[in-house]
Amino acid sequence: MQRQSTQIEVWDPLLRSFHWLLVAAFATAWWSEGNNIQLHLLAGSIIPGLLLFRLIWGFAGEHHALFAAFRPSLHNIKQHLGELLSLHARQYAGHTPIGSLMIYILLLALFVLGISGMLLMALQMGIGPFAGWAAGVSSDTEWLVQQIHHWCFHALQILIAVHLAGVAVESVLQRSNLTAAMISGKKALKEVQ
Repeated sequence: MQRQSTQIEVWDPLLRSFHWLLVAAFATAWWSEGNNIQLHLLAGSIIPGLLLFRLIWGFAGEHHALFAAFRPSLHNIKQHLGELLSLHARQYAGHTPIGSLMIYILLLALFVLGISGMLLMALQMGIGPFAGWAAGVSSDTEWLVQQIHHWCFHALQILIAVHLAGVAVESVLQRSNLTAAMISGKKALKEVQ
């Protein structure tokens, strides 16, 4: 039996741009926090805009960008976990079931991080879309929003590490460079002949 590789277009240019802009905005916000507040606010403010684009593209985009195309189910997640534990994960054209779940968790955590950041901007500086709301808010609420923002940031550090490890493991098991696929948009799938 001979395995032949076929290149297929998986990630469209807009989805890839979203992904790498999100990586750049998050990394910049992370680096600039405590070093350059203006840069931190700028990079942090880009994240909710990117997430809004992703929400729209999740319903109006190309096939693999659609939320319906990577809806995780408990059955598929269990099956995929079994494949991973046996070190024989099959190839998926789009996201794997566990990868799909991770994408939803990352998007949700980034949304909470972005909203809590905008709330903090309003509470501490009186600027941004929540500035009017922030005028009469107690210091306890500000403290709570700060804790949510910090907790989300630390959770995202862990989630990103798990995501990167998952990409590395899946790249090895699927014999397909998933990072290169997110750059080129093309994924090599092996076909049994």
